[in-house]
Amino acid sequence: HIVDDSGARAAIVHGDQFDRFAVPLDTLDPFMIGNDYERRLANASPAAPPCATSPDDMAVILYTSGTTGRAKGVMHAHRALLYQAADTNLATEAQASDVMLATTPFFTAGGMLRTVSWLYLGQTMVIHQRFEPERALDEIEHHKITFTTFIPTMLQRTLAMIESGPPRDLSSLRRISYGSAPVPPGLAERAMRLLGCDLQQRYGLTECGGQATILTPQDHRDIVAGRNSILTSCGRETPMCVIRICDAEGRSLPAHEVGEIVIESPANAMGYWNQPEQTAATFRADGVRTGDMGYLDADNYLHVTGRKTDMIISGGFNVYPAEIERVIAQCDGVELVAVVGVPDAEWGETPVAVVVPHPSYTDLEALTAELSTVCREQLAGYKQPRRFAYRNELPLGPAGKILKGRIREDLDATQPDAVIAHQQSAD
Repeated sequence: HIVDDSGARAAIVHGDQFDRFAVPLDTLDPFMIGNDYERRLANASPAAPPCATSPDDMAVILYTSGTTGRAKGVMHAHRALLYQAADTNLATEAQASDVMLATTPFFTAGGMLRTVSWLYLGQTMVIHQRFEPERALDEIEHHKITFTTFIPTMLQRTLAMIESGPPRDLSSLRRISYGSAPVPPGLAERAMRLLGCDLQQRYGLTECGGQATILTPQDHRDIVAGRNSILTSCGRETPMCVIRICDAEGRSLPAHEVGEIVIESPANAMGYWNQPEQTAATFRADGVRTGDMGYLDADNYLHVTGRKTDMIISGGFNVYPAEIERVIAQCDGVELVAVVGVPDAEWGETPVAVVVPHPSYTDLEALTAELSTVCREQLAGYKQPRRFAYRNELPLGPAGKILKGRIREDLDATQPDAVIAHQQSAD
């Protein structure tokens, strides 16, 4: 799909990846990079080749993860890439002396656009080909890594490796950035203790350069210390972003009212490749319509309640899965959670929480009772999951996003006695 949609004419492939290159080569002109790349680079002229390029010309097309349909090509201009890099470096307090471990695929916004920000400062970058926790720890130790990006599942696996393995010298590591899903307070405390570094959470999407908010290291320390008001937040806007919450007519909403998240930033993309109608609907003069629902609190922290398309309508009420997920993720026994809507004869749809429990939690009936209590205390009756199902893992896309369509299919195919269920009242 991507080759056909983009009209790509050439492919640059490293020699050790050539046999895995799945695209039919009769449609592309492949250029293979061999082991002599460094020698060729050293012998090349340092002068930039002559090129009539404007700062507002398209620099790159990044394809979205396609978790809700066909992947869309997001066009980024040269100027926007530099704004994205500067915004990231300001928000993360990056230093030229940092040694970065690249763990996420380069075809994602989190991988490719973070790489631009690292190159912007001339930082050293160590490329991690395929995530393996033991090898990631080896690289942190050997290369004295100071900063890396994980998704929560990577963080969980890395901590488990530290707890079960020999002592490690990870003293060089000063910060880990994560996204795609919230990190429970228990996991955050464990990570800061075992890794001895700061954590930051980011929220964004390919259309805005991958980052629009930051939940800072101090915010994480405050959460661990008991500041529950920002427990479900993904932080405040980065230096170059302005975030508004809008109703269906585009009017700004006051604090604590749920609406669509709109991001205004010079780092925003130009639009979608070959999709003028979708571009007009999403990329407006006053910002990108994200399709995410959420609210800003009185301190301007953003709380994401879910995707428009993920919304569950239960008994006539709108239920946003992300709100439920962030409540459940607070519990120490939860490593990962996804909430989806399933058909219900009485309510139309009802929310079901699919949970990956921490390995130490073997009594799932007790965990279900604990999760039910937390949901009862913090959620309205119509938002409380009617069932909890437990899995060893959840299906993830390349960027670490949970594939909820696959989860719904799995629940449809699962016999009732194959999951541990707990019914909630709808009061």
